[in-house]
This record gives sequence, structure tokens and C-alpha cells, in this order.
Amino acid sequence: MVKPKTIVSFFKKKNIGNSGSSTPSLVFDSTSVLEQRPHKSPRIENKEVHTTSLERDPGLRPLMWDYPINQRDEIQRKYITELGPYQHILSEYPYSGPETHRRRFQASWFKLFTWLEYSPSKDAAYCFPCYLFTNKTSEHPRTNAFVVEGFRTWRKVNSGKDCAFLTHVGKSPSSPHNVAIKCCEDLKNQSRHIDTIIDKQ
Repeated sequence: MVKPKTIVSFFKKKNIGNSGSSTPSLVFDSTSVLEQRPHKSPRIENKEVHTTSLERDPGLRPLMWDYPINQRDEIQRKYITELGPYQHILSEYPYSGPETHRRRFQASWFKLFTWLEYSPSKDAAYCFPCYLFTNKTSEHPRTNAFVVEGFRTWRKVNSGKDCAFLTHVGKSPSSPHNVAIKCCEDLKNQSRHIDTIIDKQ
């Protein structure tokens, strides 16, 4: 396990021989800072995104935080009010897992979890509200699985109280998923409110 860096690790001790002082002074090491910068994800910068051509497949579409910040509200509103979750129904979903315990996605899960999306290109499940309102890669692996990589561990879906979808939702009203659901409802209500005002004029 990598030891976490402290503020002192960015400085090198340097003894100054002429000063007569026995305490070493610290010198800033700028190369450590440059090496520690996080990698930027590819952003869709300086390009206007046309909301008429948004990618539907959750396994292929850009992450929400990769869109230009000044267009995110419009894109989120388009997904919520017009497109909705991508619930692709196939006559048969592909099997995955070990030969002895082959499992696959079930279309019936869409009725139980209305937020659920399925990507035919990745054979993976995603969370529609979390995609729209998670601002960056989360420390919660469950959130990342349903936003970035896609969830494929089908054996964990029908495991009662340990169901992976229920675990993703969380028990707390302040879980990342429930906060994203609230944001969706707020944006949907805001859109209705704006439409009502326009109709009255």
C-alpha cells in the first residue's frame, strides 16, 4: 500500500553550513508537485454540443463532466425531459461469468429499478441519475461502477438484501444515488415551471 504524501514530503531538507544554525531549512521540491498532478480526462472543449445528437448508449456516451460546463444544464434537461434512461430491450441478453454459473442481464429489472440503463455495446448496467449528476469520479466504487465502467456482476443482483442495485441506491436519503434522484426531480419540476410561465405569456 502506498504511504500517503504529507506536506513535508514536498520539501527537501538542506543543511546550510555557514549559518551556524543546527536546524535544517526546507527547500520546495517543484518536481514532486508536477509528477503528482492528476491526469485530465479528455473534455469536449470549445465545441458546441448539439443536443439533437446526444449518444444514447451509456457505454459509449461521454461522461457528463466531460461536456462544456456551460452546456451541462441543457444536456441534462434534454436527457431527463425527452430521452430518459436507455432501457434497451433485447430478445436475449448475452451470458457472462464462469461456465458453471453463467448469468445475464434481465429486462424485468427495468420495471423494478426505473433508473436502470443497459448498454448493449458493453453488456453492462448503468445508473441514469448518477450519470447526469455525478460531477467527477467518486470515492464510492458502487457509484463508479454504475457511471464510468458499467456494472456486470449479474450474480449479485438477485441476492436479497445484498442486491447490488439496492446497495447502489443506499439506505440513506443522502446517498449519492438518492441525491442524484432529487436533482433529476428538481430539474424536471423546473422545466415544467418554465413551460407553465411561457404558456401564460
